Amino acid sequence: MNRQTTTNNQAGFSIAELIVCMGIMAVITGAVFSLMRDSMKVGATTYEMTDAQQSLRNSQEYVNRDLINVGDGLNSVTRILVPRAFVTNYLAVSPFDDPSRPGYVNLALLNSDNNVPAGTTVRNTSPAVTVRSSPSLTDRVTMLEMDNTFTAIPLAASAISLTGSQITIATADLPRFTSGEVYFLSSSAGATFGTITSITIGPPAKLNFAAGDAYGLNVAGTGGMIYTVSGGGTLPTSLMRMQLIHYFINSNGLLIRRAFGVKGQGFRDSVVAEHVRSMQFRYFLNLRDASGRIVQPVTQLTSSAQQLAVRQVEVSITTETVHALPTKQQQALTMTTSTSVRNMQFRQALQPD
Repeated sequence: MNRQTTTNNQAGFSIAELIVCMGIMAVITGAVFSLMRDSMKVGATTYEMTDAQQSLRNSQEYVNRDLINVGDGLNSVTRILVPRAFVTNYLAVSPFDDPSRPGYVNLALLNSDNNVPAGTTVRNTSPAVTVRSSPSLTDRVTMLEMDNTFTAIPLAASAISLTGSQITIATADLPRFTSGEVYFLSSSAGATFGTITSITIGPPAKLNFAAGDAYGLNVAGTGGMIYTVSGGGTLPTSLMRMQLIHYFINSNGLLIRRAFGVKGQGFRDSVVAEHVRSMQFRYFLNLRDASGRIVQPVTQLTSSAQQLAVRQVEVSITTETVHALPTKQQQALTMTTSTSVRNMQFRQALQPD
């Protein structure tokens, strides 16, 4: 007779053991997720800081490159008069008028605008924006620089009309110009900017600088600067392309490089960097006070003497992270550089006879 033995051992984890195991797994899982969360925070912070640093480097590189080149080709030009309305609308809030020509501003190679008031509109933008003013006010700066890609055209004394509203050029030069472009005219009597309002194919071919242009640069008749520069059509004049390079931060935190005097249009806006909070300038001058000591750096150029005496420019730019970091605030980064304005020094160097 065979005896059948049945084994029925189905014992498992007890409730206590199961609770202990689940507790251990929860601790391990929580530690893993905590480590991952911290790693993700470090990664996000690193990305945000790197992005802010890159914007900072781009800003400083562009601004300082133009500062180095400011005044290139303009060492011998000392009187550049433009209507005051153009300057206040596009370049600076409170320029100082030329005492010899009321209503006109003598543009320097370097023009400052310190702590632009809140609500200052940036002209010719769509949608409209203002200059950034929060969390602090920021500066603007304008520099003049020759466009060496354009070969200047010498104009005979009779090429400019008596009213200064028309300039006769060679038919072969017509393709070089487009209506709406801003150009620079200079002679022994000074220099100025004007906007081409239309082109007459001719013959003879003519560039028209009628009053009422988009930027308010043209003033027809004997009160206009084109008339003055050309001596009422009696002085040889040079027609060239000069750039007015203007830096500002708009209300969206974009550092904009606006250049008047470019090919194909009146001006061109280029975004240099994003998430820029502030831009401040200090100007080191080659001037001495009554005691013979070098004057302290200034934040605003308030006279022609100061504009001519600029030798070095300190640029402080602050950028910020796109989002708030674990500190619950956006992190701000600031970089300060100092650049020698070499062409300003050359301008006052002795000239050969």
